[in-house]
Amino acid sequence: MTDPAKLARLSAILTEAGAQALDFFNTLGDRAVEAKAPGDLVSDADRVVEATLRRLLEVHFPDCDILGEELGGSPSGRFWAVDPIDGTANFLSGLPFWTISLGLMDEGHPIAGGILAPALGLMAVGNASGPLQETGLVPGSRASDHPCIGIGRNPRWPAAERQAVETAIEAAGLAPRLFGSCALSLMLVATGRLAGYIEPRVGGLWDCAGGLALCRTAGLPIAFHVHADGTVDVLAGEVFDLVRETDGLAGLRTGPHI
Repeated sequence: MTDPAKLARLSAILTEAGAQALDFFNTLGDRAVEAKAPGDLVSDADRVVEATLRRLLEVHFPDCDILGEELGGSPSGRFWAVDPIDGTANFLSGLPFWTISLGLMDEGHPIAGGILAPALGLMAVGNASGPLQETGLVPGSRASDHPCIGIGRNPRWPAAERQAVETAIEAAGLAPRLFGSCALSLMLVATGRLAGYIEPRVGGLWDCAGGLALCRTAGLPIAFHVHADGTVDVLAGEVFDLVRETDGLAGLRTGPHI
């Protein structure tokens, strides 16, 4: 997807869905919430925003299938991995650290993506051939050195392993940061705000495909592995040496290093 017009369409889709999601965020007292599993919440906003994204993607990219977190789909060939609200717990807590994430997968590779953080006013879109298009962060705010590394947290990643990673990050003179949104964290890696990101067994491609595509656009290394249950091991940015040297992560499966 190298046509600038297609990236403009992607930005427009994110902007329209983002306005809808922000309206839901600004009326939290009206949300209907249920638990898909202990600690895994979903609201009416997730489902309505995903329906909007699907409708727009079907109009503007009719040749692509769709895999959505809430409404499912077909994860094969060329398809959009859709997360209508990544960071639902943050969203429902009134915290601004949530995103809308779209990632285009083609034969197992993330080739284009877009992430919008409506409550923060941040957006990035891009494809594998670059360049990255950013909204909301000016170049002057980009640090020359990146002292922070993002990490995820989910019930499938044993706490002892996560703590070992945090210890290794701190031993390297860096600071671990957990934002509660894989997509937001990967966007911050792609835009040069985090040095890298680590999360084994993130919930699905909808969480990470868009961010992995943005990191590729930015020329950063990525690696990921999709498990049989659909969960994904994710690495991006300047983390590969750290992972290799950390006890407890020897079994981390990340597939090809791209």
